[in-house]
Amino acid sequence: MVVVLATLVIVAPFVEADFDPPGQPAVQVNVYFIGMSLSEDMDDGANGYADIIGTYKVTHSGHSTKDGKIDMFYYDWDTLKGQNGYIKKRLLYSHKECSPLKPITVEVSMEEHNTIFSNTQLGSGSITVTKPGVYEIKLDKGKALIEVKVTPAVLYSEKCSYFYDQPSSYASSLVSSSGGYIYDWQLANMINMWIANRTGYANMVFIFNQCFGGGMIDDLKEKLKGTGDAAFLSASKHDEPAWGLADGYTPASWPEMGKRGFKKPEGYYPKEVGEELARTGKDAPTMKEIAKRAEQQDSRGPYGLGFKETPQYTSIGNGDSIKIGKKADGSDVASKHAILFAGDANRRRHWNNLQRMYDALKKQGFTDGDIIVLAGDGKTTPWGSSVPNYVDGLGTKKALYEAIVNVSKKMNKNEQLVFWVSDHGNRERIELSMLKDIVDPVKIPVPPKKTAKSPEQISWDLDEEFLEVLRMSPDNQPYVSILVEATPEVMEYGEKMFGNVVLYVNGKRLELAFVEPIIAYDGEPDLDAFELVYYVDEGILGEENLVEVGWSGDPEMFIKYSITGLMISTGGVNEFEYPGDEDVPRYEPTLFDRLRDYVDVYNENLEEMPGFIGMLAGNERIALEIALDNGSVLNIGIVTSDGRITEFSEGKLEDPTLRVWTDESTVNAILDSDDPAGSAFYALKRGHIRYSGVGTIKKLRVAGVKVIVRIYRIAEVIGDIVG
Repeated sequence: MVVVLATLVIVAPFVEADFDPPGQPAVQVNVYFIGMSLSEDMDDGANGYADIIGTYKVTHSGHSTKDGKIDMFYYDWDTLKGQNGYIKKRLLYSHKECSPLKPITVEVSMEEHNTIFSNTQLGSGSITVTKPGVYEIKLDKGKALIEVKVTPAVLYSEKCSYFYDQPSSYASSLVSSSGGYIYDWQLANMINMWIANRTGYANMVFIFNQCFGGGMIDDLKEKLKGTGDAAFLSASKHDEPAWGLADGYTPASWPEMGKRGFKKPEGYYPKEVGEELARTGKDAPTMKEIAKRAEQQDSRGPYGLGFKETPQYTSIGNGDSIKIGKKADGSDVASKHAILFAGDANRRRHWNNLQRMYDALKKQGFTDGDIIVLAGDGKTTPWGSSVPNYVDGLGTKKALYEAIVNVSKKMNKNEQLVFWVSDHGNRERIELSMLKDIVDPVKIPVPPKKTAKSPEQISWDLDEEFLEVLRMSPDNQPYVSILVEATPEVMEYGEKMFGNVVLYVNGKRLELAFVEPIIAYDGEPDLDAFELVYYVDEGILGEENLVEVGWSGDPEMFIKYSITGLMISTGGVNEFEYPGDEDVPRYEPTLFDRLRDYVDVYNENLEEMPGFIGMLAGNERIALEIALDNGSVLNIGIVTSDGRITEFSEGKLEDPTLRVWTDESTVNAILDSDDPAGSAFYALKRGHIRYSGVGTIKKLRVAGVKVIVRIYRIAEVIGDIVG
């Protein structure tokens, strides 16, 4: 704690901030001077060391510049012989900004200070970096060492843009239990058509928890802009999967998740949003506050255990100020309505997500009559139990559209609507309004209208993110579909015609899987087109794809038709999972496990240790032997480089430079102590940790006073790696 407080005192005066979109997480960028190496002995004979001073300049692209002096530090040539010598970190520059890190250029000029004669120039140099790490700056007579450290700045996350707009050449969609897909543009048209333009509303809240959920937002935001107040939340960006816990999860199988409040399988984001939505009274948050807190608490979000999903938030009108049951001005709405949709709910977390949201709404005063719940087949869960009694029907496309129409009959400018989704999501490469006329049965390419990579290109391009997710998900079924305009002739011949329309992708003929009527293609609730869906093997799809349409029937029976759109879809991607207890072995950690778990912590906190840790214990091969209580010996090999642990392995280490002996009770006492450093030093003084250099030179060095301190620090590597 003292170290942390001291660091804050040192850093605070330097911190500036620029928050430029689009990136989460907000980050604090620190640039440190951490030491240097010399290429020759620069000792002037005054004190046995080279006395080094310098100046620096840090230029942060698009942000600010800072320069100053590097106060004197010492380099012991007799000990280091040209190796890196570390000092206590000197903070040169600190700044807060949005991700990604903008380029930083660090310039240094170093010299050996002489009290009698002129200073000796060691040289100048610079380096430009774009990611965190330790870097060397080459000088005439050595190298300067700097570190760029980037850490999340959670309290500043709201300063960064929450929303990544989806490119116009891509779309997102919801999966239903009937196999039909609800595209972002369809949903936006339905909401706009039946509610915004017909009845009006006080405000609306949209929450998407499925993969690619962020892609559902852009069309809604565009269609509803200027019609009222609305807030939009999503678990992930338009090109990202969402994440959740597998069916077998229990708190005992993954204690870390248990500590975070997961009592059963749930999605990471919907759990956090649900908890915030359940807060009532004076504690009730606004939609922007919910989004901010959910982003910060999401276990797989930018500030979580592993950055896997990027929660999204945006609004129109005064949407930031919306609360459940309230208008943006704080007054009560006349009544509240909700649609909860979990179309193809085939995982336990889908149903647990649904339950959490339902419970939150009930706590907010919603009645069952206010909530329409559409999930799965509307009758039974995948494991055979009956669905909860609050489920109103099937999670189909038709049922969802009917629910929107039914809710619209209750809506007016004093009503609130909450629209919530949890389930699978698709991502589509899409072009609409192509108006490609097919006038004869000859096979012909269906070219992109205007989004191809190069002029006159007739192949459909897919980005790397699309292909990566396509091949990561084991359960999805990719497809290619065309929208055939619902002309009177097409509607008359219907199935006879559709069965003869064949699709080819990269020369492979595809079979028609099903036909889906398309309404809400425009602003009117009528039949606009038919979507002909063709499943495709994901191995056929690549970065560029030739799509052709042909006719398999009698050429004389050919019927002219027009293609108004084409889509290439990932198919329904299930939220990605972290394993449950059937996949994670349950075991008590061994002593080796306990030590190994803290290696990263030690490396991350190396800068908090005195500068001589790197100078005196920078490059070693340490053979550690721990006498276990059961009579056996645990051998551990530790390799350090520039003070950092680069290898930590169980077993005997060949060609060690240092041997260390201790016992299990000593190590456990150090690991369990409230003061590990003090415990390690006590064990060292009492002889519970013994050491010996390997080879004559090493033995002589170990015998010196400096080496006693050095062994104490190596004991910290072993025992005080808790940081």
